[in-house]
Amino acid sequence: MKKILGIVASQRKLANGEILIKEAAASVGEEAELELVKLTDLKLMPCKACYACLGKDKRCPLDDDLYSLFDRIKEADGVILSSPCYALGPAGITKIFGDRIIALAQQIDQIWGKPCVIIGTAGIRCWEGYTLSAMIANARFMGLEVKDAHMFIGALPGETLVDPEGRERIKLIGQSLFGIPHQPESGQCPTCWSDLWKFPTPNHALCPICGQEAKILPADDGNSLTWEFGPSAARFSKDHLKEHFQVWLKDQVQEFIKRRKELALIRNKYRV
Repeated sequence: MKKILGIVASQRKLANGEILIKEAAASVGEEAELELVKLTDLKLMPCKACYACLGKDKRCPLDDDLYSLFDRIKEADGVILSSPCYALGPAGITKIFGDRIIALAQQIDQIWGKPCVIIGTAGIRCWEGYTLSAMIANARFMGLEVKDAHMFIGALPGETLVDPEGRERIKLIGQSLFGIPHQPESGQCPTCWSDLWKFPTPNHALCPICGQEAKILPADDGNSLTWEFGPSAARFSKDHLKEHFQVWLKDQVQEFIKRRKELALIRNKYRV
């Protein structure tokens, strides 16, 4: 029996995200058992940037449901994340959860490589903004293996499954969770699957999520462009994440302690 944890970010009852999670889990087969968690039902506090989780205990001191949720992720065989698009980005509760990554990264070995699929929902096509890219980044920061990610369109609860194309796509997402990963689609970063790009210089593209680089060159037909991707970016590799969250941040704490008096001369000018 495969245990699936579905994490919903919507305030609504039977919102599109919840419906899509249940449909995706059903497509895994009878051997799958779904546990549903609504982020809005949990007590999740904003990160205080105190860095206490970098200490000996490697635990966040905030008294909330973060580790209860983390334990559910550990116990699951696979995870489905869902969030609606609000103001061109994912619901705020997903950002609060994602901002606790410094604490969660101290336990990254415990969930590394756990399969995950991501479901975004938006009311109007082309108004989804950075929703899917932000959700992908949150999942990869935790060490989850993103097997598929898709943005579904539908403003009304249940509307995302009116279209036969949506019904077929959600089945593929469920099958990808424990099966063959879906391949990045046209326009998505081949490393992290984000659909956001920066163009810092002519003919040079940079993924702001993972750091993947590409050259943009004229195609042989003279009427289109081709993308020549460089080596895969390493930002979401296990070694890089552990170095950043478990080593570099600790070094920064020690650096601040050494330079506290020097920096206080600047900071004290701005005390009220």
